Amino acid sequence: MSIHPEQRAHSAAAGTVAATELIPDRVIQHLVQNVSEAQVETWPFQHFYVEGIFPNDIYKQILANLPAKSSYRPFNIKRWKNAQGESTRDRLCLSEGELERIDVARRPFWSMLTEALESDAFRRAVYAKLSDDIAMRLGCPAHAVLDQAAYPNVMLIRDYQDYRIKPHPDGEPRVVTMQFYLPGDGTPQDLGTSLYTKVPLSHRLIGRKFREVKRFPFRPNSAYAIAVNDCRERQSYHGREIITAHQAVRDSIIIAWLSRWIDLGQKHAGG
Repeated sequence: MSIHPEQRAHSAAAGTVAATELIPDRVIQHLVQNVSEAQVETWPFQHFYVEGIFPNDIYKQILANLPAKSSYRPFNIKRWKNAQGESTRDRLCLSEGELERIDVARRPFWSMLTEALESDAFRRAVYAKLSDDIAMRLGCPAHAVLDQAAYPNVMLIRDYQDYRIKPHPDGEPRVVTMQFYLPGDGTPQDLGTSLYTKVPLSHRLIGRKFREVKRFPFRPNSAYAIAVNDCRERQSYHGREIITAHQAVRDSIIIAWLSRWIDLGQKHAGG
């Protein structure tokens, strides 16, 4: 079962991390090791990209256990829909009590994977890599970043043809956004998320306020993480160009670490 949101805040200062037999230690150790070895880029804001983020056998199980379409809900039907009025972005909020929407055969696997992704050991590895920008976000010294309370929110995401999201920095209370790519066979690699910078007013062409500076490759068993900021010194603009007909479905897992708990699915469901 997923831990109640109020029990999910992790504080290293308090030194209390609940142990549970449901957390697969091998998966957590693999996640921590891969993140610890990741190369951090600082421009246009702190981020990293890693391949082999899950053990190979676990990644195969993730693909084999992806829930049926009926388990998902539209993320925001007002914002993301096609010409026929159908949702182009669906979600399944694993940290918000929606595990019950997954069929009984697949549910134990997703329960255990959610516990692993919510683990404080994994959070600390990610925060340690992005500590400078996180410190800016939270208004604390970089050395104190690991001691800050964090609320992980994990969700499965499925994007379809005509989905797009304009450059945006992510808002409070997000501190870090991490997305795990789950492409099937033959899925194009250019389906990844892009990073952007704002184009100076004097250099803008009509309608071009942002310049794409990087696009993460949408490779199997890979992931990226960004430190979220929207201040004068740093803006974490990222987005996704429109998914065209030949690019098929884009499956992923997103985990957002929050400075205070909110239900992200409910926040965006109504528009």
